[in-house]
Amino acid sequence: MQFKLAFVSAALATLAVATPASRDTCSTGPVQCCQSVEPASSSAAANVLGGLGIVLQDLSVLVGLTCSPVTVIGTSSSCSAQAVCCEDNSHAALLGKSYSRPLKRAQSTGITSDAATFAQSSFDYVIVGGGTAGLVLAARLTEDSAVNVGVVEAGEPRFDEVDVDIPAYFGQALFNPLYDWAYQTVPQATLDGRSVGLNHGKMIGGSSALNLMVWQRGSQGDYDNWSQLGIDGGWDWAGLLPYFEKTENVTTGPLDTPYNFTARAGTGSGEGVSGPLPIGYNNYYSTIEGPYAQMFYYPEIVLMITQDSGDATGFFNSAASVDPQTGNRTYSGRNYLLPNTGRSNLAVLVGAQATKIQFAQNGGNVTATGVQFTASGVNYTVSAGKEVILSSGSLHTPQLLELSGIGDETRLSDLGIPIVIANSDVGENLQDHLTLISSFLLVDPEVPTINALFSNASLAATQEEQYITNHTGFFTYTPSAVSFHPLQQFWTDDELDTALAQLQIEIDQANVSTFINNQFQLQIDGIKQGQVAQMELFFLAGALGESSTQAVDISNFASRPFGRGSVHINTTDPLAPPQIDTAYLQFSFGKFSDFFNATYSSKQLFTDKEVLVKGAQLARNLSQTAPLSSFISGPLSPSADVSDDEDFNNYIVQNVGTEWHQVGTAPLGPFGEGGVVASDLIVYGTSNLRIVDASIIPMQIGSHIQATVYAIAEKAADIIKAAQ
Repeated sequence: MQFKLAFVSAALATLAVATPASRDTCSTGPVQCCQSVEPASSSAAANVLGGLGIVLQDLSVLVGLTCSPVTVIGTSSSCSAQAVCCEDNSHAALLGKSYSRPLKRAQSTGITSDAATFAQSSFDYVIVGGGTAGLVLAARLTEDSAVNVGVVEAGEPRFDEVDVDIPAYFGQALFNPLYDWAYQTVPQATLDGRSVGLNHGKMIGGSSALNLMVWQRGSQGDYDNWSQLGIDGGWDWAGLLPYFEKTENVTTGPLDTPYNFTARAGTGSGEGVSGPLPIGYNNYYSTIEGPYAQMFYYPEIVLMITQDSGDATGFFNSAASVDPQTGNRTYSGRNYLLPNTGRSNLAVLVGAQATKIQFAQNGGNVTATGVQFTASGVNYTVSAGKEVILSSGSLHTPQLLELSGIGDETRLSDLGIPIVIANSDVGENLQDHLTLISSFLLVDPEVPTINALFSNASLAATQEEQYITNHTGFFTYTPSAVSFHPLQQFWTDDELDTALAQLQIEIDQANVSTFINNQFQLQIDGIKQGQVAQMELFFLAGALGESSTQAVDISNFASRPFGRGSVHINTTDPLAPPQIDTAYLQFSFGKFSDFFNATYSSKQLFTDKEVLVKGAQLARNLSQTAPLSSFISGPLSPSADVSDDEDFNNYIVQNVGTEWHQVGTAPLGPFGEGGVVASDLIVYGTSNLRIVDASIIPMQIGSHIQATVYAIAEKAADIIKAAQ
């Protein structure tokens, strides 16, 4: 019997004891319900729920409940349909019940928690990771009914859950261990020893079910750079473009937006219109978004109609992975997996964490034969007749490679791990986008914001009705006002030359590998040409981390930083988190110039974090300039006391974070020169172990990476099919 707790938190390891309440009636009979009272142990709660005829299959999801009253969705022997017990009358619960469909896990033959049966099954392909890329592969490979695919996923299905499906709830699932791996970096010396939280989706759909749903491509130069690193096989703009189009089904948004335009004009302009993933544009905009957009009506900023053209610089009204028909998030779990769970040749095992790849070695030939995994404390092995495919993401894929004996010889030997393939590039080359959020208080308490949506009963009620009735309104909102800036918009030619000369000195002194040095030269060329973005500004009609405070965020992202970090193991325990060193703010270079008549000085050398400093200063300058200034009463964070370069530098050290775009830890590239996989995505030294996820991206792109990961997976599926 299935059940679901509507709202969970990782904060507590207790559950409220339930006592019988009224009996609801469903289609075939009554169902007993429960009402939360005093906190008590999970076992006590289980006993009470059990006494009501609710059989718990997995008590772990009960741990950490903080809400009251408890909402349980389940069935009893007297009722075959699902019923909601103990009504939670918050607008979140009402929305959840209004749009949700029956949970799919029990009804779907393709999704299972039966680890023993799964391990005994016969599969041609075993995919490790049911996230963004892994489920694309599973859906595409099983289009051939003669091909059997098994997917091993550590998380659970989270279909029809408010925190996943409703766009305006973005961020609610972050750091909740039911949805998110919620890792921490090792202490960063450049951040005064501070660790940074890294979110990584832990559920069916992976990070595509957890992210902010921004749907963008990078610039052509971002992808063409990959082919300049000795990578063939069409890993460039031209080779990826058909796969960007293959994954998406774009609906053009309305033209009467605060931006006076909406990106794509229709077929023939580079977007896909028949893919599995519905993509749309906001149908709701806060009254403050128009004034913000007007701040970019300057000669220095190009107002772009589309990010699909290969030029991802300028100001955009971004598309989102939201279905215009339902108003809900689209992601690989819902849109690639669910339509195909009835296929007899597809099985997705949930609640199972891969721990090791099994190999057979015959002379110099290394063949992946299966995957070891653990589920509910029991160890299993599942065999793969043709290939094992790692789609675990940039943080888990190198960890699993090293646990399996593929990696740096010294590191593995020190841990007592037998060497299968020595490759010191495994886990290196980690790249991430940096984030700094600036928040500003609003003058008018009636301006619609995300904060108001969750604290203003009148606004919430109006928007609930619109969402329930038309699948439109504020609950379908995602941040869409984005701008991408090459450094020429900020620096004079002389300043840029000085900055790059300083950077080259630091690169030479750093003694980086040839592979990374080649990347740096391509990045420097891109900066000089001004064809790729180095900075992004990202507007949110609301303030993350605030409750009822009326404020907005202008986030500043360093889109192509030069830091190169790593992901490695320091233990043979496969359930221990990897050691993640993001190497934030590794290099220093440059001078910054005035922009939009900003008042800050541009006459000193500064560290890499100053790109973020100047972005924060730009955000503040925008907030003080008409017409936006008429809506802003002043800075919230950083406060007004943070005013000069030194203040902002200190603020950066204490507050910079991640944009959740980790790439590059098992990259495409020549063997012995930085690469872990060849152009066919097969791991060097093996005959049939492939990697298909963001870890194969050799160089970061100046854009959000979700669409790129989907395109990689679509291309990989064709590569694998061609090799059958």
